[in-house]
Formats: sequence, structure tokens, C-alpha cells
Amino acid sequence: MPTHQKKLIKNHFVLGFIPFGGNFNEFMVPFVSEIKKFEKGKIMTVQGQDAWVIAGLGLVTANLPQGNDMAGVLRHNANKGCHTCTTKKESLSTYNQDSVTTLRYHHITDEEISKISQESVILKRGQLCTEYGLRSSPSILDKLKRERHLQTSQDIYHTTAGKIGRLLKLTCKLFSQEGEDDFAKIWKNFEIPKKWSRLPNPISHYNSFMMSDLLRLAMIMPFLLNRFLKESSLKNNEAATIRQRIDVVRISLVLKAIISCWVHVAKTMKAVFNKEFTLDSYEELQLCLKEEFLILPKVFASFVNLPNIHINMHLLMHAKTFGTLINSQQMEV
Repeated sequence: MPTHQKKLIKNHFVLGFIPFGGNFNEFMVPFVSEIKKFEKGKIMTVQGQDAWVIAGLGLVTANLPQGNDMAGVLRHNANKGCHTCTTKKESLSTYNQDSVTTLRYHHITDEEISKISQESVILKRGQLCTEYGLRSSPSILDKLKRERHLQTSQDIYHTTAGKIGRLLKLTCKLFSQEGEDDFAKIWKNFEIPKKWSRLPNPISHYNSFMMSDLLRLAMIMPFLLNRFLKESSLKNNEAATIRQRIDVVRISLVLKAIISCWVHVAKTMKAVFNKEFTLDSYEELQLCLKEEFLILPKVFASFVNLPNIHINMHLLMHAKTFGTLINSQQMEV
């Protein structure tokens, strides 16, 4: 459907809501049963005529933990907690990984699930789950015809907001008392768009920020930091650690590096949430992700081996793929 039709309420079909404490598998039983019938084909009357209708599961969207559950993969704190690849936890932020050898493939996962289900000893079954990064029981969606890894998309919104939240927390921890006081003054008087609700002070209330609040904060944070950040704004030990990590002598370069992290995050966020994509858009996204991927772990050690950064790598690979596809299609035209 075109976008203006997708927005119409009459074209939204809500099957149901699972209450808190409800069992997802039990809730999905009737849905899976209906889809299995459609996979085989079904005669339906469409506009007064009989039609042979075949349908199936197209795409599953979920937040990061639930996405792993639906793909039958352990969650992100596991040794292999990515439902797109088998990269180990200690290598999540490694750049230029060999995607061909690390990606998860549906048929290989089927074989691994079969080995787990055939193991009768509970201890050995748990060891296999750890080795493969898979759950002991497959998702109920595996009863349908689907490619569990490709058809379970990564939650880019959740990932991007989570990354901003992490950066906010780390940035606030850098501030000295003077820095916190200066930030509070700038924050109180900073001009924000009229349609925005007033956000609480990030230093004292960053845990209460919603994902939409974090995305808005990323837009203005470079300007906030640029207005007050100076050498005395940072704790001495934190400034020394960053200076050693990025291998610079002058403290002014440390300040620029911190602001630069926020600039790169804001640019990437803008590129990720473009309303439409062209070949130039994909190239811009690829460049933004690459620069962000390199600078964040370099300035803030806590970004090393963080799942949010790792998922950006998959987004980077997709940007390369789609950019190549668009380029080839334009050449054919």
C-alpha cells in the first residue's frame, strides 16, 4: 500500500494484545494454525470471485531481547548473543569482521537445534546451547515456513536510543562539580522547539529518559557541550584516562573528542531515520556508521564489545548491500 493508505485506521488489523504475565506461545497458537493453512493455499471469495490465496509470515519486528527469543537465539549477555551472527562477546566491537563465516544461516541453525533436542542429558544440552548461542527450545514461529534470521529484523530504534543513553550516562560521569553546575545553567536556559516537552536534567534523571527523549537529546547535546565544556568541567582522572586512550597531549583535544562523539551520534541518527533513501543516502549512512563505530570505543572504553555498537555493524553491512543494489538497478535502467 502507498503510505497514505497505510496510515488509515481501517487498514490496521490488530489480532490481539498479550497481557503482562501472559504466555507468548499460547497466545500465538491460533495465529500459527491459521498461517499454516494459508501456506498450503486456501480458496477465498474476493470481490465476488473465488481466488486461490497463499500467504505466509513475512517479517517479525520486536525489541532486542524479544527479537532474539523469536529467532531462537540466547540474549545479548550470552557469549554468542546476536541473532544475526555468531560473533563472540569479546569481539562485538571488532571492525571489518568476516561476515560470511560469522553470519547465522537458517539451515545450519536447524542442524544445531536438532543436535540440542536429541541430547537427553540436561548438562550436555546446556553446553550445546552455550556453544551455539541458541535457546534450548525453538520459537513457536519455527513451525511456519520462514528464514528465522533474515525475517527477524534488528530493532534499530531500540539500539540507537540505547546507544545514546549509554553515551549520556558516560558523559555525565565525566563532569566535575563545576561541570555539573555549568551544565545545569546551560540546560535550564537552552532554547528548545516549542513542540518539545521540557526534559528533566540529564545528570540527575538520565534513568527516567524515554527512547524518544534520548533521540531528541542527541540533537542538542553537541550545542550544549560546546557552550560550557572546558578543562575544569571534567574530573582530572577521567580527562587523563581519555587523553591517554586517544593519545593526545592537550586537554582541548579531549574536549573536542567528547563533543565529536555526540556530533557523530547525531549525524548517524539523522541518517538512520531518513524518510527515504537514495544511493547518496546509503553512502552517507555507511560513512556515518563507520566513523561512529571507530570513535565511540576509542574515546569511551565502555563502548567496547557493546551489543548496540555491534548491531550498528550489521546496519553498516546492510547499508553497503542496499547501496550496491540501488547502484546496480540504476545502471540497468
